[in-house]
Amino acid sequence: MFGRGPSWRPALADLLAAVLHLIFPATCHVCRRPLDRRRHSALCGRCWDGLERMPREGCVRCGWPLPGPDGARGVEAPLCQRCRETRDHFGRARAVLRYREDGIARAAILLCKHGRCRPLLQHLGRLLAEEAPRHLPLAEYDAVIPVPLHWRRRLARGFNQAEVLARAVGRAHGLRVRPWVLRRVRPTPPQQGGREARRRNVRQAFAVRGRRGIVGRRLLLVDDVFTTGATANACAEVLLAAGAASVDVLALARVE
Repeated sequence: MFGRGPSWRPALADLLAAVLHLIFPATCHVCRRPLDRRRHSALCGRCWDGLERMPREGCVRCGWPLPGPDGARGVEAPLCQRCRETRDHFGRARAVLRYREDGIARAAILLCKHGRCRPLLQHLGRLLAEEAPRHLPLAEYDAVIPVPLHWRRRLARGFNQAEVLARAVGRAHGLRVRPWVLRRVRPTPPQQGGREARRRNVRQAFAVRGRRGIVGRRLLLVDDVFTTGATANACAEVLLAAGAASVDVLALARVE
C-alpha cells in the first residue's frame, strides 16, 4: 500500500522544526514569508502549492509539452524537436515538476543540493512517488537505479539526492532500489552549455559494477533534474550494454 516505510521521518523533522519555530521564528527559504503550519520543511505551504507540475501529455519519448492544446491531436506518437534530432538510449523520460530559472522547483532543488536540506528532499521524494504514476507505469519495472555521484562529491555533500528520490519511489511502490549498480568512474564538472557540451562532459563517466540483477531487467533510472538528457543517456547506454532489457527515466524536475 502506498506510503509504507519510514514516512514518519519528514513528519518528525517538521514537528521539531515547528517547535523551534515557536522559539526562533523562521521564514520560507523561497519567498521569505514566515513559515506556516502547512510548511514542508524550509518551504511554506504557499510555495509548496506553487510547485508547477508537468502536464501528463506531451512528447511520447521525453514528455516535453507540445505547443498549444492541440499539439498532439491526431498524431499517434508525437515527438518534440529535441527527440526528432537526438538518438536516445532510454525509452521514455518523464519529470513531474517544471524547472524554471526563477521558479520554486529550482530554488527548492538547489536548496536540497547545496543547502543540504535533507528534510525538504524527503518531502520532494514523496511528491515524486505520488506524482510518478501519472507519467509512467511503475508496475512494469523490475528495479530502480539512481544516477550516481562521484565518491568525492558524495563525500563532500553527505548524500546523493538521486538516491534519496529513488528510495522514496521504491519504498512507495514496492520496487527494489539498487544504488550500487551504477558508479561514476570519473569526476565531472557541473553540467553547463548546450546539448553537445553536456554529452562530452559525461562521456565514459559511468560504468556498471556487475551484470547481476541487470540482465533482462526493465530498469527505472531516477535523477533530480532532466535538462538535455545527456546524463540519462550516458547511464542508459552502459546499462543496456550490460544486458538490461530497457531503461526509462524518471526525474523530479525538467528544465525548460
